[in-house]
Amino acid sequence: MRLTKQRKVKRFGNLFDQVTDYDNLFHAHERARRGKSHYIEVKKINGNPEKYLKALQKQMREGRYKTSEYEIQSRMEGRKMREICKLPYYPDRIVHHAIMNVVEGIWVKSLIRDTYQSLPGRGVHLASARIKKALQEDVPGTRYCLKLDVRKFYPSVDNEIMKRIVRKKIKDVRLLALLDEIIDSTKGLPIGNYLSQIFGNLYLSEFDHWIKEVKKVKHYFRYCDDLVFF
Repeated sequence: MRLTKQRKVKRFGNLFDQVTDYDNLFHAHERARRGKSHYIEVKKINGNPEKYLKALQKQMREGRYKTSEYEIQSRMEGRKMREICKLPYYPDRIVHHAIMNVVEGIWVKSLIRDTYQSLPGRGVHLASARIKKALQEDVPGTRYCLKLDVRKFYPSVDNEIMKRIVRKKIKDVRLLALLDEIIDSTKGLPIGNYLSQIFGNLYLSEFDHWIKEVKKVKHYFRYCDDLVFF
């Protein structure tokens, strides 16, 4: 069996203080409230953001933040019934955005080009354009198509594997403790959690790299757990 050369992966530290910085928490509040300014809980924080965000900062830095209880809602999406897990705006949604403000760029750089869901500057329209380009420019190489999806992807994610994947790019102990708490707040990845989107991309990223770099599949595209091979 031929071994592939292992890439040296840079791991990042000194991130927790950035996540819990007051300005970052305020920016997270601004991002999290978009389209939700009419919500009662958002109006409450807007009334005195310094009071609530400094209290949250203290809670996080003292290691006392715990994920709130999920509100479970059932919703039909197409032909599938999904369980949507909803967390309170404060503190949870603000915490999730605060984390993403700092680490999103680190995580996105580790993904292949042709994965698209919930990523800055990417989306279904870019995915469609890239697929059309491949079909037009490489007719022989796109003659056959295989489309797959991962059955019950989010609920089937293994928490321990997810935590190991997170550690491949992050070494900050306090941030890892925070991420572990969020990951372990439920079995699998809860649909509706803001962080679940990037966690899902990271979980399948190694498979993406294996397909592209080991199996040498030129035309491969992924949108969350929907996969297309030509």
